[in-house]
Amino acid sequence: MADTEHWIVAVEEPFLPADAGGRVETLMFLTAASAAGIGLRVLVPTPKALDLAAYQAALPGAVVIELPRNLTPLAHLRLRPYAYTSRPLGALARVLAVTPPSADAVISYSCRVAHLGEQVARAWRIPHLVRAHNIDSEYFRALAGAATGPRAVAYELEYRKLRRAERVLHSSPTVTCIADISVDDHAWRRERCGARAIHLPPFLPAQVATASAAHVVTERDPGRLLFVGSLDTPTNTEALRWFLTVCWPTVRVRHPQASLQVVGRRGDPGLVAWLRGHDRVSVHTDVTSVQGYIAGAAVSLNPMRSGSGVNIKVVEAMAAGVAVVSTRVGGRGLGWVPGRDLLIADDSTGFTEAVCRLLDAPGLAERIGASGHAFVARELDRDILLERMRSAMARVARPGAP
Repeated sequence: MADTEHWIVAVEEPFLPADAGGRVETLMFLTAASAAGIGLRVLVPTPKALDLAAYQAALPGAVVIELPRNLTPLAHLRLRPYAYTSRPLGALARVLAVTPPSADAVISYSCRVAHLGEQVARAWRIPHLVRAHNIDSEYFRALAGAATGPRAVAYELEYRKLRRAERVLHSSPTVTCIADISVDDHAWRRERCGARAIHLPPFLPAQVATASAAHVVTERDPGRLLFVGSLDTPTNTEALRWFLTVCWPTVRVRHPQASLQVVGRRGDPGLVAWLRGHDRVSVHTDVTSVQGYIAGAAVSLNPMRSGSGVNIKVVEAMAAGVAVVSTRVGGRGLGWVPGRDLLIADDSTGFTEAVCRLLDAPGLAERIGASGHAFVARELDRDILLERMRSAMARVARPGAP
């Protein structure tokens, strides 16, 4: 890679610690780009000062620029989505005024910061790629459906604002390409988008870049199940409550020594207390890294009832060679094969049976885990994905394009 290649990357939020799916995928992309010799300037909207030493250690040579984030209630009262107004343009304008336009491209590493990337692309007249982790409007519609009371109303309003913003983004002359992480989301967007749209799978978790299936950890706790996910997200809490209410009692009867680890961030005290009230369920909040928990698990659970995009928790578990049991909605987005790379079940009987089947047959769990690992290593090669990004950012002549 040429040493003169430079990218401006606007990310959604601070990504250290990488304790949630979007943060993991963001860090993996930045790590891959840095390792490929691409010069990075990373714009991070944040409500408080970052530990810049930690960011420098994670991304040697990258320049990390803090952009103040507005989390006051007033940000909800604008006509634009809160996702935009809480990440205001003013601070970016000041950065652009003192930063020489030396970048080759700008990447908005989430639709929620696409307005920042548009401003950079417009000011410097450079290609602009928007990395879409999900369809934000559909995600907030799912949140509205899973929530109640005032929170459900707030989610519904944000859904409507985001749907309007997506229509504007899809026809923006400052967007060269939109790259969806999910093949399903790509199919949805391709029918609505005036800009170029591609499917770009998630970047490899770090351990896959150097590990073959033969080197994946195989010494696991044979009865330990694992759930990873932010504990302040309604779709995750809905999934946990469903599994523990309708599946876990039967799993415990058939496998009395089975245990469940729940690993996530920002756990509500009431939810954490409810989780810990279940026999042989432990809760680990705001951990530095989830990798140790994943590596020793026998089975990773993904009982999502709603949502969009690709669940990075599935990719992380597969990368570690851990067998996954998921619902169909939780396991969509990539081309893995149910029954070979993971087990899929939507109803409580089927989901419980799939979990118990893997606990009954550790050899089967290892084969499923090895197949999932092979899929991730084969399909999510970081060098290929970077080259696809570079190709997608080749300028496409459109009326009004900068």
